[in-house]
Amino acid sequence: MDLDRGCLFILYVLRLLQLLVGATFIILTTKSGFQGPVYFALFTSAFFCLTTLLLSFMTLFDKYRKRLNIFHDLLAAALYIALMGIMIDQTLRQSYCSFEDYPLPCAYNVFLGAAICGGFCLGLYLLSACCLGLAQGQ
Repeated sequence: MDLDRGCLFILYVLRLLQLLVGATFIILTTKSGFQGPVYFALFTSAFFCLTTLLLSFMTLFDKYRKRLNIFHDLLAAALYIALMGIMIDQTLRQSYCSFEDYPLPCAYNVFLGAAICGGFCLGLYLLSACCLGLAQGQ
């Protein structure tokens, strides 16, 4: 029972971090302006923030399903790889305006921050899936 409580505590902390970093990703994505694949990145990140919040509430009310959480975390990690790729591509497309004296507004730093947040989300979801996988094995 202590292992389950410890695992649930770690899961709650990871879920909270996933929500915070995911919200940061959404804010940075919306701040960048909408163009092409950024719509997909925004929709996917918002979807996984909402489903993470839903799974957190289900866990609070003892409707805890390890397999569903593992599937969700692995799917989120896989899609955050795609989101990181999109944000890295957008960052490279905006690299011309990363000079200090560039007079026009530039989304380079915003895309770079979103790519970093996407990497953090990927790591958090993978860590959560590993934690749940280890707990399921015991």
